[in-house]
Amino acid sequence: MCVGSCLGTSLITCLEMKIIGKLLLLVLSIGILYLGLSQINWSRIFEVDEKQEKLEKRLGKLVLDDLESSMSLIKNDSINRIVDSIFHPLLAKNGISRKGYKVLVLQDAQVNAFALPDKQIVLTTIINFLDSANYVSAILAHELAHCEKKHVMKSLITKFGLDLLLSGSGASNMTNFLTGQAFSRNLEREADEQAVVYLNKAKVNPHSLTHVMELFDVYLTGDLDLTWASTHPSPSDRKEYIEEKIGEIDLSMSFNSPIQQATWKRFKELVKAYDSEEDQD
Repeated sequence: MCVGSCLGTSLITCLEMKIIGKLLLLVLSIGILYLGLSQINWSRIFEVDEKQEKLEKRLGKLVLDDLESSMSLIKNDSINRIVDSIFHPLLAKNGISRKGYKVLVLQDAQVNAFALPDKQIVLTTIINFLDSANYVSAILAHELAHCEKKHVMKSLITKFGLDLLLSGSGASNMTNFLTGQAFSRNLEREADEQAVVYLNKAKVNPHSLTHVMELFDVYLTGDLDLTWASTHPSPSDRKEYIEEKIGEIDLSMSFNSPIQQATWKRFKELVKAYDSEEDQD
């Protein structure tokens, strides 16, 4: 009786071991298969990245052309060089390639800044509204974050659908969306928080972004057309989570202005003189 019982128990144990062994082999096989598949560059195989890059370049040109049909680009080498000198430290200190990035200045009454497809960032007379190059750097850092995080294309695809974007129609609708409406609150917050990191690494005081929010909070109810503030979450809300983000990071040992004060003063004079010349024409 004992022998039969023991033999039965052994057979059950043997069967269980075989089942467990097969399960382990199956799990191992799945793991190896997953590891192998993860090493394959599926984006390259299906040319997803290349096609999206072509689409983004095409949309970038369409939107910029539409923008220029109603507003005037400032074509002044001195002004553009100073804008680049404010922007480039954000790229260099954060390990971001300059390739493809352009900052454009539009002569427009709206106090605004926005990102377009194909790594294009646009500033309007928001320059005249601000008191420091640090503040311009803070706004550029926010728009840079939108570009680096692919927020522009994500939002366009969500809003208009891929079919419409591929057709290339509705450029004016895309322009109005990018210049006059905010991204989702989550994307705006992500851009603000990333801007804090960019500023800190570029040795520009990240509290500059907070100060911009304070300025907008004061003037938002005034007569100025603060499009950049009115189409974003409220400045007071943004100020709160920006300060939280600043508190989470190790701040740089020293902060500097991206350009000298004399250059900033000259910059504002150049923009003001350009506006006056264009108005006379």
